[in-house]
Amino acid sequence: MLDATQSRQLLAKVVAIASKTPGAEAVVSLRGGRTGNTRFAVNEITSSADVETQDLSVTIKLGKRSASASTNQLDDRSLAEVVARAVQMAKLSPENPEAMPPLGRQAYKQVKGARDAATAKLGAEPRAKAAGASIGLAATSKVTIAGYYENADRTRALASTAGLSAFHAWTSAGMTCTARTPDGTGSGWAGGASHRAADFDAAALAKIAVDKGVRSAKPTRLDPGRYTVVLEPAAVADLLEFLTGSFNARRADEGRSFFSKPGGGTRVGEKLFPDTITLRSDPTDAQLEAAPFDGSGFPLAPTTWIDKGVVKGLVYDRFWAQKQNKQPTGNPQGWILDGGKATREELIKGVKRGVLVTRFWYLRWIDPQTILITGLTRDGVFLIENGEVTRPVNNFRFNESPVQMLGKCDGLTASVVSPMGQMRVPALRTHEFNLASISEAV
Repeated sequence: MLDATQSRQLLAKVVAIASKTPGAEAVVSLRGGRTGNTRFAVNEITSSADVETQDLSVTIKLGKRSASASTNQLDDRSLAEVVARAVQMAKLSPENPEAMPPLGRQAYKQVKGARDAATAKLGAEPRAKAAGASIGLAATSKVTIAGYYENADRTRALASTAGLSAFHAWTSAGMTCTARTPDGTGSGWAGGASHRAADFDAAALAKIAVDKGVRSAKPTRLDPGRYTVVLEPAAVADLLEFLTGSFNARRADEGRSFFSKPGGGTRVGEKLFPDTITLRSDPTDAQLEAAPFDGSGFPLAPTTWIDKGVVKGLVYDRFWAQKQNKQPTGNPQGWILDGGKATREELIKGVKRGVLVTRFWYLRWIDPQTILITGLTRDGVFLIENGEVTRPVNNFRFNESPVQMLGKCDGLTASVVSPMGQMRVPALRTHEFNLASISEAV
C-alpha cells in the first residue's frame, strides 16, 4: 500500500499524462486498503483473510463532457491506458450543463490520530482470539454464535490538473455477532467499532449478544400499534442515516424534500425538534470513518445542521451553491447526534408500557417527502412494563420517520460510535412509534 509521498507521486504522474491531451482537465483518485477479516459461525471459525487493494480512478473533462475509467494496475503502461480510455469515453459522452471544473489547491482540517499503528498491523491471531472468546461464551450458554471481525488500514488521495492535492489515512476495526438459541426462537445481537481495535472488547460484545439471545427465547405475542420505544444505538443509527441523507439543498429548493417549505423556500431557521436535539457533522473526529474532504476534494469542516431543535443549514454542492448564490458545503462526513446524560436503565425506568428494540434490519424508503421509512426489528425485542423489561415479544415491521423519532424524543444516553463506525449516536426514548405489523422472523 502506498504512503502519502508515494501516492502523491503516482497521482502527479497520472495528471501529467492527462495534461498531454489538448483541452483536457483531470481529477485522479487513488484508494488504498489493507484489510483483514475473520468469520465465525455455528460456534467455529469458518474463514480468515488478509487483502490488499489499490484502485485508481481517472475522470477526464473536455469542456462540459466527462467520463471516468479505473484500474488496479499501477505500472506506467496501465496508467497511460486508463487515461486514454477516459479521454475516449469523454469525447463520446453528452454535454452536462451542470459540470463544474476541477478544484485547485485547498486547505484541509487536520484529523489527529485517525490512523492507529496497532490496528493497522493487527493480524489473524488476535482476530482468532476474539472469535474464540465469543465462541467460548456461546458454548457455555448453550447457544450458537456467528460473527464477523474486521480491521483495516486505508488511504485516500486526490489530485487534479488544477493543482488539487489531498491525502488522508485512517484505520478502523469492528465486530458484529449474533447468538441464537437451539430451539430457534431466541436471537441476540451486538456490535462495536472504532479506529482502534483496543477501544472495544470483543468478549463483552459477545456476552451482550449471548445474553440477549437467551432472554429473547420463546417470545410472546404483542399486538401492533404505536408504542413508547427505547431504541438502542444501532437502531438509532439505522434510521438516522435516512435523515442525514435528506439535507440536500436542491431538493428542498425545488419542493421535493421534507425541508421544503409549503409555498416555496426551505425550512432553515425553523424549530422542528426539541431543545435536546443537536445534529452535527465533524470530519475531524478520529474515531469515525470520515475524511477532511469529500469525493471531489472539497474541504469539509465541523458543521451544526440542527442546533437545539432548529434547522441551521442544508447541503450545497458546488453547482447548486453557485446557482443559488450560496457557499458550497461539500458532502458532510462524520455525523454526530449529540447525546444526553441518561443511562439506558433510566430510559427504561421512564416507560410505563413500551418496547425495547435492539436493532433494525432491511430498511427501505416509503416516502422521501416525509422521510417515512419501513423496516423490521431483529435480534432482541422486549416489552417494558412499569419501568422494567418484563418479557421478550415478537418482531415487528415498522413504518416511521426519523423526523418523528427525534421530534417525540424525551430521553438520550451519551453518544457512542455506531457499529458501522460512521456515526456517533445515543440510545433514545421516543413516543408513538409505529410498530405497524407483526414479523414472524426471529
